[in-house]
Amino acid sequence: MKFITILFIPIKALMASLFQRFLTVFGRSLRAKKTPNAPPKPIINKVATTTVSIPDVAVADEIIDTSSLFYDLLFNNKYVVTEASAGLNPLEKSILLKVEAGVGRPESIALNVVRLPEVLHKVSALIDRGDYTAEQLAALITQDPVLAADVIKLVNSAGYQLGSLEVTSLQAAVVRLGGLQIKSIVLTIVMQNITEIKPIYFKLFGQHLWQHSLTTALWAKKLAKSRGEDPDLAYFLGLIHDVGKIALFKLIVDEMNISDPQFRPSSKLFRQMMTKHSLRLSALIAQAWLLPGPVVKALYEQSESSAVLQHTGPGKLLVQANLYSEIHLLLEQGYISQLQATEFCRDNQLDIQACIAGV
Repeated sequence: MKFITILFIPIKALMASLFQRFLTVFGRSLRAKKTPNAPPKPIINKVATTTVSIPDVAVADEIIDTSSLFYDLLFNNKYVVTEASAGLNPLEKSILLKVEAGVGRPESIALNVVRLPEVLHKVSALIDRGDYTAEQLAALITQDPVLAADVIKLVNSAGYQLGSLEVTSLQAAVVRLGGLQIKSIVLTIVMQNITEIKPIYFKLFGQHLWQHSLTTALWAKKLAKSRGEDPDLAYFLGLIHDVGKIALFKLIVDEMNISDPQFRPSSKLFRQMMTKHSLRLSALIAQAWLLPGPVVKALYEQSESSAVLQHTGPGKLLVQANLYSEIHLLLEQGYISQLQATEFCRDNQLDIQACIAGV
């Protein structure tokens, strides 16, 4: 009897399992009969949601604010989303008012904050006059020993490809490159020194701004050559077009050191000042530097970029060179996608391939 009971238990379990399976199959059959036209679940929907890159397509239809993104790059705000909504604290407001007052004195800024070395004026005047010798030009540059050393160093860099023979004197450099090329080299070194900013608060600000200025200068020179305009003037404009940003950054840092050296300001303070004043301040500084009229005029025009694009000349050229440089730098640093860069270039009538490839 005990044996029969033990045998009966697994048989009972087996019968229950078979009965449960019968109900499952029978129930499924009944449901299928009730909804004969019910479509199968689209498996592809699940795949699509995981493989289709919707954000890229959506963003491409938006208008890209290159100026705002460029400030994000300068202040390393790629992943910062909360700071922009915060207001300035009392100390930052106080700093802002002091810097605002300083902006009204561009002559003082040009003399004390972003001073242009006198040797640059002398070199430009001598070369523009035309009646000079290599010895005279070399002697003039040598009046600034640091500048002279930097010129020789740059002349021997890979960018100038003068062959295996090293240039050891300024006079030899003038003979091999010519006065106009030496003038561009001197200007590049001077502006790089002005743009050099200690890595305080935003350590990549100066580095990115110099990279952008140099690339804008190269773009401006390239565009000028293709349009029969003055490439040296264009190069000069590209190098100095953001000098207003440099001046404002230094002014804010100086005021911050006076008020509270331990306080770390938000990027909003810098952005607010630069958005409002930097472009016009660049022109005012150029005017205080006593630069030629076409230079000052083009710098004023860059603050009215939407209008200047309808015309020709250095102003339009500068605006377009600036856009080429910004787009490529933003793409290179991962702030925009290639699709966004393509759409922006198309909308602004820029060469798409050139935008992506760079100068």
